Amino acid sequence: MANQAESFDSKGTKHDFNTVILERKKAPNRLIVDEAINGDNSVVTLHPETMEKLQLFRGDTILIKGKKRKDTIYIALADDTCDEAKIRMNKVVRSNLRVRLGDVVSVH
Repeated sequence: MANQAESFDSKGTKHDFNTVILERKKAPNRLIVDEAINGDNSVVTLHPETMEKLQLFRGDTILIKGKKRKDTIYIALADDTCDEAKIRMNKVVRSNLRVRLGDVVSVH
């Protein structure tokens, strides 16, 4: 008999365990931290499609939650060179949130 590597979720859709790692992430507001190009301490940059998914406009203030219950407010700007699953912030912003490059933050 063949080994069954499939399952069904509550909605009845079939999942293959071998390809589940290739699926897109479920939470669009959880982003990976990346190094910023500009040196502004009050600005973070996102990909325009990510901003559209999160229903953000250029110049909106967003609440970013980092590690150790740290959160702070920044201005969101669009940047085409940034990846969709990443958020760009400089060193001062990262130290305020107690995160490093490659960590995951949540945007609200």
